Amino acid sequence: MYATGYTEQDIVYVPIAGLTGDNIQEPIGQKCSWYKGDPLLTVLDKIQLGKRFPEGPLRIPILDKMKDKDLIAHGKVENGTIRLGDKLAIMPSGNLAQVMGLLDAKGQTVLHAAPGENVQIKLNVADDDQI
Repeated sequence: MYATGYTEQDIVYVPIAGLTGDNIQEPIGQKCSWYKGDPLLTVLDKIQLGKRFPEGPLRIPILDKMKDKDLIAHGKVENGTIRLGDKLAIMPSGNLAQVMGLLDAKGQTVLHAAPGENVQIKLNVADDDQI
């Protein structure tokens, strides 16, 4: 087992040539006769994704932040559900914040966001440099 938690069965090697596009969408054929597997896009399509749990702990990787009148954090809900008024712990510092506003990917105000949704979160934080 690797230090990341993956095993040998979790790793797939796919030879590709990015400049010529070999084995990205179409099988590589005779150029790489030792490889009998699928092209890269087929391998990616077969990957089983883990389930997202709306009732689980909230996980939102922050992609960007903006300071306006308030602090706006941009991210994608990966697990859990965020709601207007929620009190959050900013990690890794553990400092607290409160959700003062919530916008979806179209910029429309929403009351909650579930896993898989991109959000803009207006936060009430003591220190803007926490995020």
